Amino acid sequence: MLNNPTALAMTMAPLKEALPEYGIDFAELAWRVGIDPELLSRPDARCSSSRIQKLWRLAAEQSGDPLFGLRVGRHVRPGIFHALGLGIVSSTSVLAALKRLERYSSVVSTNGRFVLIQHEGLTSLEVRSTEHTVVPIPEYLDATVVAVCRVLRLCAGPAATPLEVRLPDRHDAPAAAYREALGCPVKFGAANVALVYDAQVAARPVLSGNPELAAEADKMSLRYLEGLLPESTAARVRALLLDSMPSGDIDQEEIARALHQSPSTLQRRLREEGTSYQQLLDTTRHELALDYLREGQHSLVDITFLLGFSDQSNFTRAFRRWTGRTPREFLS
Repeated sequence: MLNNPTALAMTMAPLKEALPEYGIDFAELAWRVGIDPELLSRPDARCSSSRIQKLWRLAAEQSGDPLFGLRVGRHVRPGIFHALGLGIVSSTSVLAALKRLERYSSVVSTNGRFVLIQHEGLTSLEVRSTEHTVVPIPEYLDATVVAVCRVLRLCAGPAATPLEVRLPDRHDAPAAAYREALGCPVKFGAANVALVYDAQVAARPVLSGNPELAAEADKMSLRYLEGLLPESTAARVRALLLDSMPSGDIDQEEIARALHQSPSTLQRRLREEGTSYQQLLDTTRHELALDYLREGQHSLVDITFLLGFSDQSNFTRAFRRWTGRTPREFLS
């Protein structure tokens, strides 16, 4: 569970803004894949990348639009990149902005990584997979390249337009639409998504760059990333919750004791990481409940036990609070 990639919940905001154009209810789709729409209102909240990809797949299918990803990308604003967005728009050159994307992209998503390659007069920012990467759907990749290009233009204007963008094969959308959306030629059939720049142009100073502001944004990004490390207090609490739920031994004092901390210290450290014990317990139960119900391998009584609830009525009340429906209604 701890190796599962995640992304900032606010990265779904452009999708939420675009869906009404297609007559699609974002909240309804989100609940269907186990995402609480209220997560988007919490700047530091994160969501499973596998659930985000399921949401994108449903949305793209219902839209019926081959240009869906390109159109969603146009709704992107720097704020969805958290502190990294501030760092990009404050960068002193396109190259400096690309280096920030390489260094701090995990702030936005841990589903893969950016790699900066400089070779033969070209500077390329490539998207690389890891062993844990959830393969993104093509529409998501389309939206990603539009989003990155839009935010880079806020840093450097026309100089931020790539020489070309490389994407995997697409057969259902005209190349001209990509060129219009990205402002440059697009080559399909690439092994990795890439934005390619002239190295000299990318290194030119940006007059509106603010190195002090960019440095502060870097510090914010670094602090945020430190909270995502597997050994963060929140991650350790979540792991203990997963182990102890079936036994019903999920008392906060017991969790604190297992971490060799006082309850007050545990509360303080979780608060510093932007969460709380109750929030972690609730989120973990919510995600597991949806997984168990979809798998169809357990009865409601079994799920009640596995989630550490004292009785089925308590589980039903909690599930209704999470989703607006009872477990039986969810299954029907």
